[in-house]
Amino acid sequence: MFNKVKETLPKKFKKYKINLIKSGASKRKYYRLKEDQKNIILMDSSEEPEQFYNFLKIHKIISKINISIPQIYEVDFDKKNILLEDFGDLRFDKILNRFKLKDLLSIAVESLIEIKKEVRFNSSSDLPIYNYNIFKSEISEFVDFFYPYFQNKKMTTEMKEEFYNTWKLYFESIEPNFTSFVHKDYNFNNLIYLPNRANYYKCGIIDFQNSFWGEDCWDLFSLLEDSRILFDDKYNDNFINYYCFKTNQKNLIKIFLKKYNFFNCSRQTRLLGRWVKLSKKLNQKWYLNFIEITNKRLKKSLQNSYMQKIKSLYIKLIPQLYAY
Repeated sequence: MFNKVKETLPKKFKKYKINLIKSGASKRKYYRLKEDQKNIILMDSSEEPEQFYNFLKIHKIISKINISIPQIYEVDFDKKNILLEDFGDLRFDKILNRFKLKDLLSIAVESLIEIKKEVRFNSSSDLPIYNYNIFKSEISEFVDFFYPYFQNKKMTTEMKEEFYNTWKLYFESIEPNFTSFVHKDYNFNNLIYLPNRANYYKCGIIDFQNSFWGEDCWDLFSLLEDSRILFDDKYNDNFINYYCFKTNQKNLIKIFLKKYNFFNCSRQTRLLGRWVKLSKKLNQKWYLNFIEITNKRLKKSLQNSYMQKIKSLYIKLIPQLYAY
């Protein structure tokens, strides 16, 4: 079954046993290579060459920081394969019943603080810079996929115009500052617990190839407002305050919270559409299971007084889902 995979491996790894690791919606394939007590991860990006180069580019940037990311052992530029350190199977979303939530969040937040302190904005670094056009394309997934799925009809031209105009006014009013390094998918399924390491190095970070320059709050709400798994949010306020204090933003907490809630709402909005899109594209209905969690995260942020116009918009668009 894995003969073709073995053919791509360097000679010294050909005797390793190979197991396919389940992955998400991307075309990348992951394999675990085993020999005795040694495990290695093979990341096959042959169907996503752009992601291959992105991974190497981002790895070069954040490998200089005091955080835990997989070490690179071998790179095959022809086959677009990378052999990586194996962080194991203790993914945060799989171990919540075995470890304290506050402890897992703590090491993840500490890692974010290190990234914030060490990675400085560099417009020549070849990382994409977030902008309104990207923002609009993301929230469009709600318009194109979720609304038709939930309401069984397309959004009218007038509704679309109101939807985009409302979001654009908010976008401009918060005066965004896209100069912070953003992992983009800093969720529980991309964080792996490393029990043999010290302090926040216990948080292993993977899947960072889609990083960009964006708002400082992005990875924090990706973590605390995870759209795939619903966990207790009683620690959120403390971690937000702690993050702002450690990154010298204590006096800007009100501005930070506005941006946190705004971009979290836009992200949850996009993901409602994304789950429908993926369920159809990949013919995997289980993506629809995330809609309830995503909607709960969105509704909570919409309760913020600053978000009232968008809340009213959603109550108008989908009253049966967003009415309180």
